[in-house]
Amino acid sequence: MVCKKLNLNRKQIIVPLCDLRSYPTLNSPLETQLLYGEKIEILDSSNKQWIYCKSLEDDYPGWIKKTSIGEENKNNYRISNICSHVYEKPNIKSKIITKLFYNSKLLITDANDIWYKIKFKNKNCYIYGKHVSKIKQNNILNNDWVDIVIKFLNTVYLWGGKSEVGIDCSGLIQLVLQSCGFQFPRNTKDQYNSKILETINENELSKGALVFWKGHVAIAINNYEIIHANAHHMKVEIEQFITAKKRIENLYGKVIGIKKLKLGN
Repeated sequence: MVCKKLNLNRKQIIVPLCDLRSYPTLNSPLETQLLYGEKIEILDSSNKQWIYCKSLEDDYPGWIKKTSIGEENKNNYRISNICSHVYEKPNIKSKIITKLFYNSKLLITDANDIWYKIKFKNKNCYIYGKHVSKIKQNNILNNDWVDIVIKFLNTVYLWGGKSEVGIDCSGLIQLVLQSCGFQFPRNTKDQYNSKILETINENELSKGALVFWKGHVAIAINNYEIIHANAHHMKVEIEQFITAKKRIENLYGKVIGIKKLKLGN
């Protein structure tokens, strides 16, 4: 029998939200955030407190604290609510251990009609069953993923953010598409060039279309409105496309393209 060799450089995030930074210091710019259960590959562990790694979700590299990682699990569920509390016991009156965010990955070890058992920092804990769903691949129909985006309405803007605590324009789109089983880049430049998108004309603007400027991206919710995390409102906001287009052109220049998801892929 051939034994599969373990990759000792693979770990997973064991804190609810992990900041990935440009350099190994807390004063370094925030590049993105990694969620609980997200898998990473260690590229350099020579620093005493930090590791240089890349996310296996999108190959994005950067520095994270060593205390943020642990051994990887075969996660089978994900958080499908915007966030959810983790309880010490299967009782809403019991102690809250932590809070996990949308699309965090979990290993569910047992369940009943209401509560699902998970391991958090090697302790048995419990999470409300209706706040989780099985991990699936490409599990969207039509443009239903936009309905998930709308749930983040009024979430505060945070450069590099990827949760209901704070989120940016490209992080919002990546987070939701990843939750639907699609591999999608982190930054707007890479998103614009993604092979799972196809170009459409501005007069074809409709639900699910992505509108790109240089350094910014928004999602159409119909043929005249968009939703986006933006620094003008400092939150996720819905506004008319014509209004936003005029304002954003003064900052980023003209729209460089409008694209839609190839749902057949």
